[in-house]
Amino acid sequence: MPKEWYISFHGGEEKTSLNNIHVYSTGGKELRKALNKKSLDAGMKLRELRGFAFGPDKNLYVVNAYFEFSEVLKFRGTLNKEGQHDLAGVFVKRHADLNPGIDHPFNIAFDSNGDLYVSSQNTNLVARYHGPLSKTGEPGTPMPLPEHLDVQKNKLPPGTFVPSAKLAPNGLLEVRAVIFAPDGDLYIADRAADCVRIYQARTAHFLRDVVSRRDQIDRPIHLMLSPDGRYLFVGSGGNDSILRHDLRQNSTSVLVPSKSGGLNGPAGMAFGDDGLLYVASRNTKEILRYNPQDGRPLGKPFIKDLADNPEFLMLVW
Repeated sequence: MPKEWYISFHGGEEKTSLNNIHVYSTGGKELRKALNKKSLDAGMKLRELRGFAFGPDKNLYVVNAYFEFSEVLKFRGTLNKEGQHDLAGVFVKRHADLNPGIDHPFNIAFDSNGDLYVSSQNTNLVARYHGPLSKTGEPGTPMPLPEHLDVQKNKLPPGTFVPSAKLAPNGLLEVRAVIFAPDGDLYIADRAADCVRIYQARTAHFLRDVVSRRDQIDRPIHLMLSPDGRYLFVGSGGNDSILRHDLRQNSTSVLVPSKSGGLNGPAGMAFGDDGLLYVASRNTKEILRYNPQDGRPLGKPFIKDLADNPEFLMLVW
């Protein structure tokens, strides 16, 4: 399979055809839709897709974000004859009693044990679910609450890993992206708190804020690691810039200054096979490219005049 770009868009009720992951060539040409809608179960809808990732079982996990459709869907990692992923089932589904924590989900991440973490914008928490290869619980079901959480456990939705600030000290005000660093700890973008917070893997113990207002961060949303795991890239939505944090030196700098290269509403980020940093410019409906060493924009947009606001992107092969 050749290398291709997968991009999710904001979508919504009025843009049903855009409620999919769209595939582009490495030259920027639109090719097809990645998810086979014909394989969906009756009554199921794709609506406002957000983060997506390949799991430890090689299948593709996709966030379906629209309120009543809040869930994580599992699609087969192997492509069908049309070059699309067929639905394998609903992996995590919202339930008013059994799983109320997932509500308008944004992003997903798998830990080193293969378990799944989901950030939800309406509950402002990160929930943890048994992974697809789990031998300790039913895959896709909420995992036990971390033992040390300093809060009344009966107030937390099942599966809660990092609670909302409304329910616990050192909780989250307005959660967005979640990502695991090479040391295994969980990094979380807290948009309203203007910081990236670190929580200890497995225990959920709050460690510290790694990037904060002193670093010129403003309303962070997206996070990404460099291929070598040394740098954490942070999309600073309030000032349309990208910060780079050196995990070895514990220092942060502005990589892409405000509005540089036309950046407006930094969203998903990814590295291309050419070594360049690709960034979704949400409000201008473009995919931009930058030199990851000095932040210099690389000429014209990689893709422009997109039909909708791009959200997440990934180079797949």
